[in-house]
Amino acid sequence: MHPSAILGLDADAELVDLYERLYPDAAALRMQFHEIDFRCENVISNPPFEIMECTSFLQWLSRAQNSGDRSVLLLPYGFIDKQRPKSVQEMMRHFIVHYRAPMQEPFVRTNCRAEIVVVERA
Repeated sequence: MHPSAILGLDADAELVDLYERLYPDAAALRMQFHEIDFRCENVISNPPFEIMECTSFLQWLSRAQNSGDRSVLLLPYGFIDKQRPKSVQEMMRHFIVHYRAPMQEPFVRTNCRAEIVVVERA
């Protein structure tokens, strides 16, 4: 387990630097989610939107969290309802969905619609 009670991480060095300046008492790491090998009790994340990468993120999250741990995720709109690929359905069985709300505006860069989803590790 990582020694810090609050940990910020991102693959983007500029965001890690910003996090360190805003929250000097918290740890900040530059890394990809799949490099994390410790428990993450509560996660706030904007995971990758590509289906395979997002499924990979959910697989990691199901291993990084224990039953009862929660996450707030920004996901592509309707992602958790997908019937195909079957890997999405299989990964969502690891989580209880507590809340969903569509974003009011699409992402500017991709024009992709998203929703905020709060899940608990089942």
